[in-house]
Amino acid sequence: MTSPIAWLENEYLRVGLSAETGALASLEDRQQHWNIIGRSELGLSFRLLVPLPDRRNNPVFGAEQDSPSVEVDAESIRFVWNRVRSRLGGEHPIGVTQRYVLRGKRLTIETSVDNQSEFTVENVFSPYLGDVRAPKEGESLSAIRHDYGSGMKQPMWPTFENSVGYYGVGVPTQLAQKKMSGYGTPVEPFTLIQGDSGGLYVGVEEPSTELVAWHAELWPGYGDSLEARVPDGDEISDKPVRLQFAAVHVPYIMPGQSRELTPVFLEAYAGDWHAGADVYARWRNEWLQPADVPEWAKEPHSWQQLQVNSPEDDLRIDFEELIEVGREAAHAGVTAIQLVGYNEGGQDRNNPSHKPDLRLGGYHGLKKAIGEIQAMGVKVVLFAKFNWADRSTTEFRERFIHEAVKDPYGDYYMHPGYKYETVTQLLDINTRRLIPMCFLSESYLQECERQFQLLLDLGADGILYDECLHHLPTLLCFDEGHGHRYGAPTYANDRELIHRFRRMLHGREDFLFAGEAIYDWEFDAYGLSYHRSEDRDHFPLHRYVAPYQQMMTAVTGFDDRNMVNQCLVYRYVISYEPFNFKGRLPDFPETVAYGQKMDALRRETREWIWDGRFSDTVGASVTDGDGRPHHPYSVFTHEDGSTAVVIANYDTTEKTVNVSLDGAKCALFARLVDGDGWHEFEGRQLVLPPRSAAVVLPRVPAAP
Repeated sequence: MTSPIAWLENEYLRVGLSAETGALASLEDRQQHWNIIGRSELGLSFRLLVPLPDRRNNPVFGAEQDSPSVEVDAESIRFVWNRVRSRLGGEHPIGVTQRYVLRGKRLTIETSVDNQSEFTVENVFSPYLGDVRAPKEGESLSAIRHDYGSGMKQPMWPTFENSVGYYGVGVPTQLAQKKMSGYGTPVEPFTLIQGDSGGLYVGVEEPSTELVAWHAELWPGYGDSLEARVPDGDEISDKPVRLQFAAVHVPYIMPGQSRELTPVFLEAYAGDWHAGADVYARWRNEWLQPADVPEWAKEPHSWQQLQVNSPEDDLRIDFEELIEVGREAAHAGVTAIQLVGYNEGGQDRNNPSHKPDLRLGGYHGLKKAIGEIQAMGVKVVLFAKFNWADRSTTEFRERFIHEAVKDPYGDYYMHPGYKYETVTQLLDINTRRLIPMCFLSESYLQECERQFQLLLDLGADGILYDECLHHLPTLLCFDEGHGHRYGAPTYANDRELIHRFRRMLHGREDFLFAGEAIYDWEFDAYGLSYHRSEDRDHFPLHRYVAPYQQMMTAVTGFDDRNMVNQCLVYRYVISYEPFNFKGRLPDFPETVAYGQKMDALRRETREWIWDGRFSDTVGASVTDGDGRPHHPYSVFTHEDGSTAVVIANYDTTEKTVNVSLDGAKCALFARLVDGDGWHEFEGRQLVLPPRSAAVVLPRVPAAP
């Protein structure tokens, strides 16, 4: 590769690009003196996939093209290739344009493709980084992204976690979530390449639902596969050792079409993942307006989730008996009951029907029960699900099959479904398979509106839309009969659906739209997100970037102090779920009693730990006797600037921790969830009993 002919540079970044190939040959963070791209000769520009009729895997590599035309101005460099050569198909009249724009801390890559060939451009790698290095010699690298209601971390250096089947790729590759949230935008709008002292943010620059996924490869492979270790040194077996990274667009640009792809921007930062997440939060807050939340759901409160029937016909509680469940909730101070399995056939059966099951009391029985529970001061939120059609039903075969998301071969996709209760189903013998439905089909959206009207007519206080976060295993729909283009993103109308529902409320401002582990952009439609976070090392990435949004987590244990403590630490609403949401509140009195005390403490200190800004561990330090960081704790900032710390001890033994608030020298006061009042503690040392949590404040809160 020749030396770069042009540089884009300012006080933050120095970017070098090659005239010969258009490759990003050099990328330096000038603040940290970090050469993000190590070797210029390994720089990359773009990559396409252009399948041929008889050879699908036909790549186009930017490094193998004729030199592009180049345009340079004060803030950008633009490369244009008018034609490209593929590995197997020769020359094609496919134009590719890449423009690198440097403004402040951001390097934005704008890409467009003009496809005048007879083939389809399926994938576009842009930007494409050829030799990603850690900020300092010897540091590690990890990929950090959103995951189900939280965050995920995948090691990249000196070990590399392969997240796809090794049989399907030639080198270790990362291109997948750990849980069930889907891949790429809009579920994962950014990724961090995080080192020990700093990192590189890579994210979309427009809130577009076009699919962009984050792709990393370790070349030429592991040195030690048993330990998943990167080879030592710059070469092994005469092959360069390198970490390649790309934003991969999946636009399906058909013959004769042109497309401007979603811009992607890079920004280097110093510090840990919080600093990288701050980059996203600043961008997000430029455009995302959180949805309205009913007043009752804004307050510190708790829920109960209750399943009354499963698809295996448990028929556990009929609608008349629900009235007693409401009395139990009122007695326990629980604000809302999420009711699951009330529909015909039970939970995850007969989707998308939400018609109340006649065997439980039918429509009128449920409506009556809802009214009587509401009269006790308890809200009723109905479980809802619109993603799927139940393949086992006649209605699917005769009607909904036409609205299903289709693959490139014209077949519908299939979700494996969920197994309930009986050994027959737990062995997956009679599981009801779920078929993802296309939200880009207007007729299916209208069916969803009809189903939602039924829930409104029942008088519910809200819905909790289960699995609103994904359409797995689908990402694109290829059935143009739905009124969309070939290969359209199946997540495109997720928020539009809820906005349509909101327009149907007609003055019901008290109605709550809640969803399961909503991905961040869905907060412009939903008022509350429910997830399950039963993990000692829970990673609160989503809570950090959405510090004020309502989030709720499941509490299932019979003396579940630590999950209640986790709710306090991370500002989560409690969802009581004895017997995995098949039991009732009196089934676990110890958990409810401790939860009531936690909620009381949260109300007492709400100026900090409910109405204040959550910043995870930023702003304070909590260490053990050996000076090691304690886990977990979190920091909340009052509107007056004062700081509170919430600290939990998950262990079964007592712990003494040292508490330090950044820049604060005032006295500190602490109270345990089940303590007997506020106590000033000296020397910044706090004793935490086993399985306890404490709130630490700079002053005793005023009496209510």
